[in-house]
Amino acid sequence: MRALLLALLTLLAGAPPARAQSGGELAPASGLARAQPGAAPLPVVVCDSHHHVLRHWLEASAAGTLPARGVEVVHFDAHPDMGPPPNPVLRAWRAQPSVLVAAVDIESFQLAAAWVGLVRRITWLRPPWAFQLRDGVRRFRVGADARGVLQVDDPDDYYVLDGRYAPTAALHDQVDVELAVLALPDAPPGAPLHDGPAILDVDLDGFATRNPAADRLRAAGFTDAELVRIRSAFARERLDLPADPVARSAALGVLLEALRGVASASVVDQLAGAARLWWMGVPAADLWFLYGLLVDEARALPLDVLLEQGRTLVGLPERSADAAEIAATAAQLGELVASGAVRPALVTIARSANDGYTPRAALPAIEWAFLDALRAAHPALELRYDPGLAPLPRP
Repeated sequence: MRALLLALLTLLAGAPPARAQSGGELAPASGLARAQPGAAPLPVVVCDSHHHVLRHWLEASAAGTLPARGVEVVHFDAHPDMGPPPNPVLRAWRAQPSVLVAAVDIESFQLAAAWVGLVRRITWLRPPWAFQLRDGVRRFRVGADARGVLQVDDPDDYYVLDGRYAPTAALHDQVDVELAVLALPDAPPGAPLHDGPAILDVDLDGFATRNPAADRLRAAGFTDAELVRIRSAFARERLDLPADPVARSAALGVLLEALRGVASASVVDQLAGAARLWWMGVPAADLWFLYGLLVDEARALPLDVLLEQGRTLVGLPERSADAAEIAATAAQLGELVASGAVRPALVTIARSANDGYTPRAALPAIEWAFLDALRAAHPALELRYDPGLAPLPRP
């Protein structure tokens, strides 16, 4: 039977890759004047877990630092953080920031802010190596489904493949959200990124980020080279998934089941799984690679861990950065503020170290680089730290 699997993989060699998706164009923002020096102190708040910034957004609105509605967020982060909250959210919780923050997580706080009426537009200013959403401007609706759980009517993979998409007609109490996505190097200084009152929200993992799934797979015995190969084999642009959202979601289940088949002890299941993966766009050379992992009895890799962690490995970025790259990223962000491209009424900073994303060893250098760049752009900062946090030692 093993010879039969070898023959099938040989037959599949040389198959053409799956077609790729195309991206969109970013619409230009309307003009704002260049930021003026000597302005009032700029409030800056440092948190650890990213969703904790939501409390400061709401409190700033209640205090008049931000308006009650129509706020824009310029969000620099390794991740878009554009998911809907996992549990029902009541709009009345806007008046109870601690209750609302407890109902969201690090991925869903921005849509919660839109749902309660504070935020109308978000710009994900992504590092050039972050990839979860395509560049461009999109408009979609967030609403509650029959369970009262928020869903999104945007048929992007980001929502569909995680079960967070619902057609517009299935949602009630809808709110409109506008999302712009562009890479930091594509944001020229002086070209406004927002029209009205704005929050500059910076996650320090946008300078460098860990991938928790990669960390777990390394601990289980997988090498860096193998992780790179797995990411490449199952990169979204290589997979041939249906355009229809419902069919696409179902296809993901088929793909995961095929992976379980390849990892099984049954050669029949291995054959069926390999064939299914090839039809879905996984190149034959990568199927050979997976087969090699399977038959390497000396290493006895825990393939159940790969099945558990594989989606996160492929779906989230991982990046290390040296001092020069950290300084360059900080300088780019600082220049956006200095030039008036971003004129924040509030700056929130998430360390994201306790959640396992910003590398702890690099955290002091990253935080100080950004604060120094921000202070160079706006010398008067009103810097505060969440309870339990303090300034990091300067490296």
